Amino acid sequence: MVNTSYTMNEKKALHLVNQSIFDNGWSWESEPEFGYEHWEYVTLLQMIKLLVDGGWTVKSAEGTIGSIVDKNKTFTDDEEVNDEGEKVYISSWTNVYNDENGVSAKAAEILTNKGMA
Repeated sequence: MVNTSYTMNEKKALHLVNQSIFDNGWSWESEPEFGYEHWEYVTLLQMIKLLVDGGWTVKSAEGTIGSIVDKNKTFTDDEEVNDEGEKVYISSWTNVYNDENGVSAKAAEILTNKGMA
């Protein structure tokens, strides 16, 4: 995985995304050692609502999510369209907590539950 540099605002947003992934998402049960193998299918509107519910204004949530999507090619590489015609993206767990590579699923959950410093 390529290390991407995120602003503190983007890290806080990705922390909310990570929490949502653990609450609502999926994981590769056959390879649980990789924390980044947790994911969730989302629309951009769902991600914006997640941030608004977390305290962002609609405009700042749109900008933050837009910036994250521009930086994180996982979103744009895996676009699909749902039955309503909306673009659906794969939102993968992102390590915004430390510089460690290859975080295990258990460590990913611990880091996500611990939250941002």
